[in-house]
Amino acid sequence: MAAGGGMVAIILTLLQVSKININPWSWLARKLGRAINGEVIEKVEQLRADLNSLRTESEEREAITCRSRILHFGDEILHGKEHTKEHFDQILADVDYYEKYCDENRDFKNSIAVATIERIRAVYQKCIKENSFL
Repeated sequence: MAAGGGMVAIILTLLQVSKININPWSWLARKLGRAINGEVIEKVEQLRADLNSLRTESEEREAITCRSRILHFGDEILHGKEHTKEHFDQILADVDYYEKYCDENRDFKNSIAVATIERIRAVYQKCIKENSFL
């Protein structure tokens, strides 16, 4: 039995060293590592899934926050409140993030802010033409 085990070890070593792309020791080590660390690997995969879920939720929350700021800014424009160029620039950065998020997430409701975004851009262009920022 010892001789048979020794022969198997020699054959596996020769296969590992030969130019044939069979790596039995690597395969065996991988299988043994997975058997020993299976629970850890499973927990890491669960953490990865949880992290992806949190990232998705965070991105959606940020899009909703941007939309709220956009709508609030649009309401201020409707009520005649003037703004600085920097404030417009910040809102337009929110618009960029929001529109990019909406493009990448087609199931996210976007119809709420479309008209407000158009109005903000129109007022921004008017303020640039007339140099009428606050």
